[in-house]
Amino acid sequence: MGNESTHFIFDGEKIVISPDLYPIVAFLQEIEKEIDSFLGFDKRLESIRKQYSETIDLIQVLANKLKENSIDFNFTFSEHPASIADKFKMYHPVRSKMIILFANLEVLLCLNIAYENKTSEEKSIINKAMKPEVVKSFYDNFCLSKENDWGQKNPERLERITADDLRKLRNSLTHFFSVARGVQIADAFLDDKSRKLEHATNYQVKFISPADLYGMIKGSGELMIKRWSQDCKECLAKNSNEFKEKILSVKALIDNSGVICVKNEQINI
Repeated sequence: MGNESTHFIFDGEKIVISPDLYPIVAFLQEIEKEIDSFLGFDKRLESIRKQYSETIDLIQVLANKLKENSIDFNFTFSEHPASIADKFKMYHPVRSKMIILFANLEVLLCLNIAYENKTSEEKSIINKAMKPEVVKSFYDNFCLSKENDWGQKNPERLERITADDLRKLRNSLTHFFSVARGVQIADAFLDDKSRKLEHATNYQVKFISPADLYGMIKGSGELMIKRWSQDCKECLAKNSNEFKEKILSVKALIDNSGVICVKNEQINI
């Protein structure tokens, strides 16, 4: 089964793993970096716009000083500075954010299928991932678990959102770029209004934001890691190969099917 020292231990703060399992952690970390970057893109643009607007104000002050002191200075912008600042304003791509997050959740689903079934066979994993009962079971056991960190912070909302809500939302977004009946999407800056509307309609209308879904995903990833760690400890105590067979199936799936992102410095042409 490969490296005899295969182990994956999580103490709640840090992960201690054997070298043969590094690709699993690296794969998940790369995905998290990309999603963090995409979800924070509009905030960074707004920060740049704010700083640019402040620079324009400073330029106006300096221009007035030149005028007050009769200093002759002429400069023509190709475009009015204020219009440049407006270009940094961004329409919130809330549907796109949710689609990317559901793709992230799909990764965890497939890794869990590989783990539980001790297989890295792509067709088998895809077939299982398309079954509603498999998807809803994963959502219940990870995303909507009371042990999920997001759920612990939002217990009332956790009770109102179902696995079927998430599955239908995922399908409608990824297939039709739309929203199904059931749980609706609203960006995080509308949280206060969303909660008020939920209460006013007695939860006939429910909302979830990209921040909510990302919180569920992070909580799910942590639960998965905790489960791997617990299984590893139990198998080490029993001198069993059960955990090794499961986790190496996950690694094989990543090695065989994970998309490789080639960086510029890696291309020597």
